[in-house]
Amino acid sequence: MSRISFWKIFQVNPDGTIQPIVRVSLGGFILEPGQKIQQGVTFSGFDLFQYTGRDLEVQKKDGTEVITGVY
Repeated sequence: MSRISFWKIFQVNPDGTIQPIVRVSLGGFILEPGQKIQQGVTFSGFDLFQYTGRDLEVQKKDGTEVITGVY
């Protein structure tokens, strides 16, 4: 596992949505690059908008960044 910046995995779009820039697994959901996420959407109770700018604990598995925690 490693600790990386939120901004190495996600970007904020001009319309206020967030999108992954790499393939991500979050709460059992797979998010593909370019897939837009709106505020208020949760993944197994995990709201990305609460964690913007924080560091994430990730584990790389089969080319996917699996988010396992937040710092």
